[in-house]
Amino acid sequence: MRLYTHPISVFPFRVKIALHEKGLVFEEVSTDLSSGASEAFLGLNPFAQIPVLEDDGFTLAESMAILEYLDEKYPEPSLRPESLEARATMRMLMCWSTDYWYAHWKGWLAPKLGERGDPWTQESLRDARRGLCTHLDVIEKQLGSQEWLAGEYSLADICYAPLILSLHRVGFDDEFEKRSELSRWIEQLSARNAVINALGL
Repeated sequence: MRLYTHPISVFPFRVKIALHEKGLVFEEVSTDLSSGASEAFLGLNPFAQIPVLEDDGFTLAESMAILEYLDEKYPEPSLRPESLEARATMRMLMCWSTDYWYAHWKGWLAPKLGERGDPWTQESLRDARRGLCTHLDVIEKQLGSQEWLAGEYSLADICYAPLILSLHRVGFDDEFEKRSELSRWIEQLSARNAVINALGL
């Protein structure tokens, strides 16, 4: 099994967490796409995005598709809730973690990426921080009195784990302190061996 990653992308970490949760052995291939994708890589994903997983002759891109594939092919331990409603909630959260997070994340990182980042202003940074904080509020509310995002530990938690834990490095600890359920959840995530091994905590 081979996982293609990128030096600064958080999305492959989702897949790495799931692989560690399931105890699967894999080779990590760090793929720098900053100067464009090679023809060989475009053969794996024509949209030149990572992660990409190769498993026994089968190639799959998109982190959410990879996560569902892994949980179906390697069902122990299961990373999806039992009930229909909880699984639907899990998939909703997985979509939220991808569709509504990245633009704000990219905006907040812009000054830290130098020439690789987008143009930015103080106003764009405020907007990006506000967007990320709104997302943290959504997670705080979703957790409520639940231990995990969809009730039990699932792919929803795995999708959000590298995103939220990355905020520690870019000036959001004060925002965590304002949200008790989020802080509790982060502490639980950070104690999981799969998260520790995947993120190098």
